[in-house]
Amino acid sequence: MSLPTVDDARAWIDARSARGIAVRIAAAVAVLALAGGLVFYAYFGVFAHHAPAEVRESVLADGNVTVTEAYGGFVVSDADPGVERLGVVFYPGGRVAPDAYLPTAARLAERANVTVVVPKMRANLAVFSAGRADAVIAGERNVSRWVVGGHSLGGAMACRYAGDHPDAVDGLLLVGAYCDRPIREMPALAVLGTRDSVLDREQFADSRANLPAAATVERIEGMNHSQAGSYGGQRGDSPARIGTEAAHRRLAAVVADWLCGEFDHCAGGASSRDRAGASARWPPQ
Repeated sequence: MSLPTVDDARAWIDARSARGIAVRIAAAVAVLALAGGLVFYAYFGVFAHHAPAEVRESVLADGNVTVTEAYGGFVVSDADPGVERLGVVFYPGGRVAPDAYLPTAARLAERANVTVVVPKMRANLAVFSAGRADAVIAGERNVSRWVVGGHSLGGAMACRYAGDHPDAVDGLLLVGAYCDRPIREMPALAVLGTRDSVLDREQFADSRANLPAAATVERIEGMNHSQAGSYGGQRGDSPARIGTEAAHRRLAAVVADWLCGEFDHCAGGASSRDRAGASARWPPQ
């Protein structure tokens, strides 16, 4: 048996060094990936936008609506004993938790006499849960007609769901959002706040052809992007010129009128005060 040469020893050391470097690099990559995942989870999950506690509690205590927790979020219905046959699945905006839309859902459920479901999105990003409406439609057996919609990113993903499930969706509702792909002919409503500076208006205009030709576009004067829900504002948004409660009333009135006209689902109509400040103008300004 011959002894290893100096060259053999050097080759062995080089190989061990290369393996050591590779192991250290792999460990560093794993640590960075874990750290990145934790930061992502914290930003979009732990530090997501929520409704203030007092706002959430006021909705839960409201005798005009019933609120149950389901689908990781909430099901809100009018408190009358009648069975509601029309439902709205509403996808939250990016980094916004379902409870931020409780006041909006309550206003709409009471005004339009519909069931409103605001489900939880994975990591509070609808792009990871575009098919979330499947479970809602399957689970709410009393509802026979469904409008799928959402706010901001949630609206874009609702468009995709409507496009992929034309037999399950009867209408589309967008709030501060646009469709990034064509949608077949169905009743559609897009609601924009005149003070919404988060929505890319140029992109909205460019993608207008993706909406059904007969889609309705409504503007609510003075409403900004975050007033689609109830959370503490959003970076890049403009200051609102109406109060959040007023914005919710006007939004519910606009949607209720649309549901009445398109689905013959009328529940008393909107008051002139609530309807004031909304106009079906195109293009949005």
